[in-house]
Amino acid sequence: MADKNKPTEKNAPRVEPKAKKSKKSSSFSWPSVHINPNMFKSASTVLDGSVLTSDLIQKSVPYLIMLFLLAMIYIGNNFIAQSKVKKIDQLGKELKDLRDEHISTKSDLMFSTKQSELAKRLSERQIQEATIPPYKIYIPKKEVNP
Repeated sequence: MADKNKPTEKNAPRVEPKAKKSKKSSSFSWPSVHINPNMFKSASTVLDGSVLTSDLIQKSVPYLIMLFLLAMIYIGNNFIAQSKVKKIDQLGKELKDLRDEHISTKSDLMFSTKQSELAKRLSERQIQEATIPPYKIYIPKKEVNP
């Protein structure tokens, strides 16, 4: 008889075949950084500068420099945008003033060129309106001397 403790086909553990590793070689590998949790706990490590010598800080310096440069670009872009908005507002106010001046000047010109206003100004110089309407003078072609 068969022993109850011995594995048989029915109760034997199933063994999965191991997956074969691909032989693709990758040139990129994630850096292994071990963070010491006690390093950041005390203020003395920050004050004496030993935090700056940790592997985590040294490996993230390029990233921090990139963040700093992006922040400077963002601040500069914001400054330029604000100065342009200020200039646009100033030019808008100037345009409104010039438009108002144009309308005022145009109105004054229309008023001063009315026939009654011209008659008033010319009467000061003793020039009167013509009472006889204008007419055309016709010269016969025969009387013209060549």
